[in-house]
This record gives sequence, structure tokens and C-alpha cells, in this order.
Amino acid sequence: MRITDKDAINHTEAARIAGTVLVAVLRGGNLSARQKRKIDRIIAGAEEREAALAKEKAKKAKK
Repeated sequence: MRITDKDAINHTEAARIAGTVLVAVLRGGNLSARQKRKIDRIIAGAEEREAALAKEKAKKAKK
């Protein structure tokens, strides 16, 4: 669940993650398992999107 500079998240996904973390902070500072899964799903979706874009880019470069 660790997020680094190399993760492929855009500003919308970053805002969703920030909102989830803000709620956790307001409720005591600990992320619940549900919140962790939500962040993991956001990151997985971003990785899938970036992989699809890279595949498309490679396909175009081949032509």
C-alpha cells in the first residue's frame, strides 16, 4: 500500500487517496482495513491504466 513518486497516479486519484486519509486522520489517525483496500484499489486501477497506455504507445511505435 506504500505510495511512491514512481506510482502512476493522476491528480484525481491522488485527491481520492487524500480524502480517504483525511477521513482516517479525523477519526483518530488510523486507516481501517476498508480504507486500506480502497487505496489499494485506486492504485491498482492506476497501474492498469498506465499499463494499457504503455501497451498502446508500444503498438503505435511499432507501426
